[in-house]
Amino acid sequence: MKILICLSLLLTSLIGFLSPLIAKTLVTSVAKESRNGIDEELLNAIAKKLKVTLILQEDPFKRRLYMMKDGTIDLMAGLLKRPEREEYIHFVQPPYIERSDTVFFVPKGKSSLIQTYKNLYPLKIGTILGSKYFHQFDEDKRLNKEPVPGGMINFKKLLLGRLDTVIFPEGPGIDQIHKMKIADKIDIAHYRFSKKKQVYIGISRKSHMMDDIQAIESVIRQMIEEGEIKKIIIGYYTQRKLPVPAH
Repeated sequence: MKILICLSLLLTSLIGFLSPLIAKTLVTSVAKESRNGIDEELLNAIAKKLKVTLILQEDPFKRRLYMMKDGTIDLMAGLLKRPEREEYIHFVQPPYIERSDTVFFVPKGKSSLIQTYKNLYPLKIGTILGSKYFHQFDEDKRLNKEPVPGGMINFKKLLLGRLDTVIFPEGPGIDQIHKMKIADKIDIAHYRFSKKKQVYIGISRKSHMMDDIQAIESVIRQMIEEGEIKKIIIGYYTQRKLPVPAH
């Protein structure tokens, strides 16, 4: 009888431990122009693995950071770790991308416009509000940066001649210009920031996910370590006949 009671208690404990992963929904958000993109595909795969329903919203990047801060959304993909963000975001370990090149998109035929970092100084550079790229660029007050809410606006301004270049992480940038069907009008400049740059899944510290963070992190870590997320990323680009970005 004692054995049966112990088994019953153990089973109840296990059900109680797993039920939050099964019963709850997760809320996330991506930029409007990034719908059906790689971040959405990754987050759907994670939700499926956790056996939860993913509710997806559309918001500009800076607004998404505020939503992570107040717990309006539960998680995001494609995040760089920054000290100010760690105050309100739990970064799931390990990072799912170890290298993410930052590139500069220019009008077709102008790839030689930017050969070194110094070539950026006379240019009008399109950026996204709230985004971080790499330390030197982020902290350089001498650069002429023109921030906007979303990447689509920047590419439109580039083609209209109102910007000289648009800075973007390589993968999302490639995805964006193909979605806009302007890839034949855009080149990537010779200069790129290519260095180990870790990219994370982030969970809002005010999310109910934090109640079960060890179990959730374990599932995501397994997906990363077993190469499942890498396979999703490569498959996403190859199926669309797009260049696979550095990862």
